[in-house]
Amino acid sequence: RVIISGTMVNNVIDFMAKDDGTEPALKQLVVKVKAFKDKKNQNSNMPNRVNLQFRYVKAVLSRKLFGRNLALYIPVPGPFLTRIIVTFANLLRIFSKKPKQEIPKAYFDVLYLDKNLRIQKTAQGNLFVQAKEDWSEAMPLLK
Repeated sequence: RVIISGTMVNNVIDFMAKDDGTEPALKQLVVKVKAFKDKKNQNSNMPNRVNLQFRYVKAVLSRKLFGRNLALYIPVPGPFLTRIIVTFANLLRIFSKKPKQEIPKAYFDVLYLDKNLRIQKTAQGNLFVQAKEDWSEAMPLLK
């Protein structure tokens, strides 16, 4: 069972230099997310569902200005703006006979969790298997 209460999460991706030593244009990417349980649906058939609310994306560039890396903060459209975009896209689809677009949901379901391993499935159906770095038996499988 997953217990989350309004937790802010930073998902950080660090980009390494190429084999020839060339620095990548993007040094780091940080995605700020609020993870929470939906209190209205706590007794639903998905008790291990974790809802996500994206806050912003921070892109840290390799270029420096006054000795510091440049950083770009990119806001993530809120639910209201997303609804407007999807509604407008659906209006345009009336004339093209394409299927209606649904408002994307941001969540994942925890399928398995122990002290070393987490298996989760996203709203889009993607499956992720994550292991702790210090779990030595798993390292050969993750490379």
